Amino acid sequence: MITTTHILLNTALLGRKKNPGRNWPLILGSLLPDIPMLFYFLYMLMTHHHQDGTHWVSLNEYTIRQTWVDWAHSIPLAISGALLCYFIKNNFGFFFFAAMVFHDLEDLPLHAEYAHRHFLPLNDFRFFSPISYVDSRYHGAWVASLEWGLVLLCIGILWRRGLKPWLQIPLLFLGIFQGLWLIYFYGGIHW
Repeated sequence: MITTTHILLNTALLGRKKNPGRNWPLILGSLLPDIPMLFYFLYMLMTHHHQDGTHWVSLNEYTIRQTWVDWAHSIPLAISGALLCYFIKNNFGFFFFAAMVFHDLEDLPLHAEYAHRHFLPLNDFRFFSPISYVDSRYHGAWVASLEWGLVLLCIGILWRRGLKPWLQIPLLFLGIFQGLWLIYFYGGIHW
């Protein structure tokens, strides 16, 4: 799943109209596992993007990036953080780590080639799924279409919670833009 889908899905699942204070920890916890990839993407744009459109990445750079990404997607660490925050009654932390757990579980079945080590530090196992949210060789077109439907459903749920108009308009734009982008880029459906 792409990062914005994680944010929308986790906020729709774990957020509540009567408790809007949950939204920021849910957004941040849904975003955090992908931060290493987002920073690496910016790094690549600034340092490695060549005029011919190719990217040159050394094995060492890939290993460092992947290690940070894998630790950020660790289900045992996220569960530990959620449990610790639950026992010390830190609601912000609890919902932050709960969103991380959900993010990791949502990613687990959708990586066919670039699987994360979701069970660090317990083991180095990577689950290579038969489906992918990225690659049309692994049903990416179907997954991208389903993801867009999920995005629209989550936007509908959030909208019904009485969001202010200044939030409804960006959500509507996000739903339309993300859906077209998912189908075009990840789904391999080009018009």
